[in-house]
Amino acid sequence: MPPVITRIAVERIALVPFSVAHEYAEEFFRDAERYVDVRVPLRDLFWALRGKLRRPVRLTFALHPDEVEGGRLHDAMLVEWHAGTALFPQFHGTLRMRIASVDTTRLVLEGAYRPPLGRVGVLFDRIAGRRIARATMLDLLGRLVVRMEHRESEFRAAMERGSGITA
Repeated sequence: MPPVITRIAVERIALVPFSVAHEYAEEFFRDAERYVDVRVPLRDLFWALRGKLRRPVRLTFALHPDEVEGGRLHDAMLVEWHAGTALFPQFHGTLRMRIASVDTTRLVLEGAYRPPLGRVGVLFDRIAGRRIARATMLDLLGRLVVRMEHRESEFRAAMERGSGITA
């Protein structure tokens, strides 16, 4: 049986200008390399276990040189994580950011993994594994957006305090 690779993409809009989105995302991932509890949401599959199952993962990232615009330092962030067990696949993905509007940025996380455990793993992936992977990616992207928007609101509040503007 040829190796099966599952590909998934998720996206979100962040209420953050594109001009600072990369900086905020890079900060998030640098912190995440030290410690992040990316939730592998097994609890979402079994209502009785809701909130009781979680598997911490090791996350790493790298900046990918921009291949389109030579003036930008990077076009994408390469993101990988693994749970340190043969039961969960290693995820390899790319986070891309694009201008959505003047004040918003579109974040797209695309990734792929090879289901573990041979044919049993492929069957599990078709039944539930894909949903687990998608939910995990959405969880990570959601945390990133929350962090980016928080940083932006802190920046705006500091600017208002510094300029004497009141809301």
